[in-house]
Amino acid sequence: MEEYREFDFFRGKVRFRQPRSHRLSVVEILFLANLRGVRKSSKVVDLGAGFGALSIILALKHQCQVWAIERDPKMLELLKHNLVLNGLEEKVHVVEMDLKDVWRAFRPHHFDVIVANPPFYKGRNEKNTHHHEADTTLEDFIKAGGFLLRDGGSFNLLMASGRLIEAILYMEKYNIHTASIRFFYPKITKNSKVVCIYALKNLKPNPVVEKPLIINEEDGSFTQEARDILDGFL
Repeated sequence: MEEYREFDFFRGKVRFRQPRSHRLSVVEILFLANLRGVRKSSKVVDLGAGFGALSIILALKHQCQVWAIERDPKMLELLKHNLVLNGLEEKVHVVEMDLKDVWRAFRPHHFDVIVANPPFYKGRNEKNTHHHEADTTLEDFIKAGGFLLRDGGSFNLLMASGRLIEAILYMEKYNIHTASIRFFYPKITKNSKVVCIYALKNLKPNPVVEKPLIINEEDGSFTQEARDILDGFL
């Protein structure tokens, strides 16, 4: 049976019940700190919201309305619990459905911002289902975002660095054009593991490769930039 525990984050400003096998990570917080295009007036969609970490932190940080799309019954139970735990039932709207079927529930081009943190790796892995694709692919996430996103809207994607080219090609297929890329490195001496992509629907920006975000020093402590983000985000 899956074990669940509750943890405080941001000096007690947020509390999550989360599964032992799939917890909020430092990388996800750094991703949230690098989001573009989110305002108080924004209508935001979190594709594959899981237990609600990104949706809840987004709503708290920006006071915006978030639609959290999730299909897994266990994750939905945790998501609903966490909304009540953080008093955000009026800000975060739970959408119980497969993201591949968004066209059944929403009209096209209705949202301002898409946030997506899809499984990083291809193929099934029964021991690590949260980080490997099962029957929902990277293209499925991007296709759903392209359907929901208005012209000029912002698409924010956190993805494994090795799949950067694949992600950009899928985005181009659905008229979502890359505006900036930022690689996250575990240490300055290590290769990048994840990349943050910001793109715009039906606009042709001049793409920028931003300076890298180095997460840890060689001794394992956070770099000053990472520490500043984690300490001051909420």
